[in-house]
Amino acid sequence: MKPNTETALGAALKSAVQSLSKKKQTEMIAEHVYSKFEVFRQFRPLALGIHESLIAALTQFDPTLISRVVANHCRKPRYVKSLARGGKRFDLAGKPTGEVTAEEKKAAQLMSAPKAAVETTAVPEASTAPVTPEGQSAE
Repeated sequence: MKPNTETALGAALKSAVQSLSKKKQTEMIAEHVYSKFEVFRQFRPLALGIHESLIAALTQFDPTLISRVVANHCRKPRYVKSLARGGKRFDLAGKPTGEVTAEEKKAAQLMSAPKAAVETTAVPEASTAPVTPEGQSAE
């Protein structure tokens, strides 16, 4: 069993934070994360499972909201572009821990591609020939 090491100030902060809306709490946590961890400010590829490290480092905040902050960060265009470049992944201290896989890099490249380019490559050209009721081309 983990001993309760929460201070009175920590308890007061936690209580004040919990009285805010979930959106406000998420914004506040994000602001704190960006100010405390350079890896987030630099939009470097994050280590897999970094949300768990962040939850352990920020015990005063709701773990669900911390996970939401990480998810929001990972959807930002600047982060997706960073992931699309590939290379090393980084932990909270900014130390390399792992690599972006080829599959992750390709997925990020598709996410960061302009929508028009994705649509033209994803949709095959439609035939301009009229179609009969049986589904056959009239040509």
